[in-house]
Amino acid sequence: MLMSEHTRTPRPLPKGDKPEDRGKSLRVLLVVHELFPGSPSVPLDAFESLNERITLRTIALRGGPLEDRYRRLGRLDVLPAWDPSLHRRLLRRSFLWRLCRSLAKFRPHLLYVNSIVTLPPAKRLPLPNVPLLLHVHELESLFEPVVAAHGKLLREWPVRYVAVSEAVRKVLREDAGIAEDRIGLIHEFVRDDVLSESDSGHKSSTSETRRTFVVGGAGHPSWRKGISLWLQMALALRRLVPVLPIEFRWVGMVDNAPAQAARLEAKKLGVDDIVKFIPYCEQPVSEYRHFDVFAMTSWEDPCPLVVLENMALGKPVLCFAGGGGAPEEVGSAGIIVPEFNPQMMAAAVAELAEDSARRAKLGSEARSRVESMFLASVQVPKLFAEMLRVAGSGGSLP
Repeated sequence: MLMSEHTRTPRPLPKGDKPEDRGKSLRVLLVVHELFPGSPSVPLDAFESLNERITLRTIALRGGPLEDRYRRLGRLDVLPAWDPSLHRRLLRRSFLWRLCRSLAKFRPHLLYVNSIVTLPPAKRLPLPNVPLLLHVHELESLFEPVVAAHGKLLREWPVRYVAVSEAVRKVLREDAGIAEDRIGLIHEFVRDDVLSESDSGHKSSTSETRRTFVVGGAGHPSWRKGISLWLQMALALRRLVPVLPIEFRWVGMVDNAPAQAARLEAKKLGVDDIVKFIPYCEQPVSEYRHFDVFAMTSWEDPCPLVVLENMALGKPVLCFAGGGGAPEEVGSAGIIVPEFNPQMMAAAVAELAEDSARRAKLGSEARSRVESMFLASVQVPKLFAEMLRVAGSGGSLP
């Protein structure tokens, strides 16, 4: 049976077709909005580590550089882009017809939708009527429009929700009215090998062997990432310690309107001589090595991977208290600025610039915090348990 309308009563698994009955693996149909690094990297890292336990099939609404990694895990279908021409509409209809037939043969135990913004377009796909787990990586700016337009779908289709931070769980409860007992909390994570990778070449790029003090920033240019706040912090720091040789590096720039605005703002603020915009790259950790501190200035970020990556490198992280999940990641191993105040953050950076011992202490604590709380080996078993729970397998972690 195909699902044309959402429902809270998914089809039960056939007798003898539960994961523990078949012995090999849980069959998961994953739906992602795109195949670019960011939130789609989280289930990818998880399913790579669960490859022996899960048979994965993925539907992506948009392709991207992660396609090869997803294809190595199982079949990947990338939805053809919408085009009003008759030819393209027929191709899309043909694709959906073939998808319907092949999904009926795959017979997944559960649907795993990796983003709240993916939920409405996923409803229009010919998906099997099995339980749905929704992995929520969004905060207010992306969350509220979905609630306004598709609130009933959001509340009734998923059997269970995974929130990537307490900040996200709060939004699910208060903005969407989801009951607390339907929401699991599993923070974002980085691969275990990130710690070993972070060791190579790290010491050679610190300020002890380089006179310039480097303040890092990163992210796809958008309002949410707070590039304007970051540039204002750069100006405040220059004024605060004018004799300090300093450089600001933002990693992840692309050619879009927010990026163009950021370049213009840097020029108008008079900091374009100390600001470098580094283009997007698939392996940004090599750029993060150059940082002495990482300044997270996002207005909202559910549980930013870039914070964990910098913490794994032993970089002190500064963030704003109201910026989403970053304070939960940083804890006492960094500096949480109580307001969205670039001047206050600049003052905190200035203190770190003058105190190498404190930088080293915070960096060491940050790395230890990632190792104990935010590695795949810590978080992925929790995610697998949620999948088993939603599938109705009654199983437990081996």
